[in-house]
Amino acid sequence: MTSTAASPSPAQTEVVFGDGILSALGARMADVGLGGRAFIITDERVGARYAGPALEALASAGFHPQLVAVKGGEGAKSLGTAGDLYAWLADQRAERRDTVVALGGGVIGDLAGFVAATYMRGMALVQVPTTVLAQVDSAVGGKTAVNLPQGKNLVGAFHPARLTLIDIAFLDALPERELHNGWAEVIKTAVIFDEAMFEELEDTTPEAMERGQLLDVLSRCVHLKMKIVEEDPTENGVRMLLNFGHTIGHAIESASGYETYLHGEAVSIGMVGAIDLSHRLGLIDRDLVERIERSLARNGLPLRYAKTLLTARRLLDAAASDKKSQGGKLRWILSTGLGSTKIASDVPDELVLDVLNDLAA
Repeated sequence: MTSTAASPSPAQTEVVFGDGILSALGARMADVGLGGRAFIITDERVGARYAGPALEALASAGFHPQLVAVKGGEGAKSLGTAGDLYAWLADQRAERRDTVVALGGGVIGDLAGFVAATYMRGMALVQVPTTVLAQVDSAVGGKTAVNLPQGKNLVGAFHPARLTLIDIAFLDALPERELHNGWAEVIKTAVIFDEAMFEELEDTTPEAMERGQLLDVLSRCVHLKMKIVEEDPTENGVRMLLNFGHTIGHAIESASGYETYLHGEAVSIGMVGAIDLSHRLGLIDRDLVERIERSLARNGLPLRYAKTLLTARRLLDAAASDKKSQGGKLRWILSTGLGSTKIASDVPDELVLDVLNDLAA
């Protein structure tokens, strides 16, 4: 078992990285000053594998843990499920001094985080992300949310975790599709922030990496995100750069009912659209478009959406209802080169429709 800790951010989140460190969860929570009881929220699949070790780790540190497992999938991120969890916490007589522990992927992290942010006006939160996607993205930065039929993450709160425990041992059990789904966010981070990292990742996959390199890449992604979050904790400025590929990606998820594409897969298609848009606006050359597409394809990620399921106009309408729009205009995160981006809200809809039509396959 190995672990390293990042310095706490202004939001007082400590991030711990390691390989086989779930057993240290309770001790790490005590180290950051948490006490009371611990209420684990997980999903059925993750709970079947990790509930026992997590409960043992918390019990051994005196947290008297309780656990509930909800049905997994994006559909769990709803006000209805949140209401069920409020009732469970009330039945357990949870108090504000207690802690909610989110054990699972991005859906559980967002859902449990939202419940922690709103039950009794706020309980402490600990994130234990079990997927690549959650480890490098949703479990870091304090954004919590549930979905509405009208769009993704429309009801939420900024509620940073007191502790985020990132254990790459969780990734050993991930199906290949789920592993690559999260890797889309790793590639995204490299494209927008770190040219050297992209060059390191460009011709490889996570399966081909030694564990030390994998842990290093994930920790670099997290530190890059933490730096941006520290500068802009409530997403009013530079933090919007993290949404590269998400304007189209979220539209694909919403318009397809969250049933066809995993989040990272939708973001992969969204990144292809964003770099194509950047190229058509004269910001990058064609060679960079092709390099990014090859890197995504090498990891089995989709580059196009199925035209039998969606239309360009439907995607544009879905994007317009997303929270990333402002004043009725879409805000696009565009590439100006590896490690360099810009925010634009003056991209003509006609050009966007052309790009969306070309994304169909």
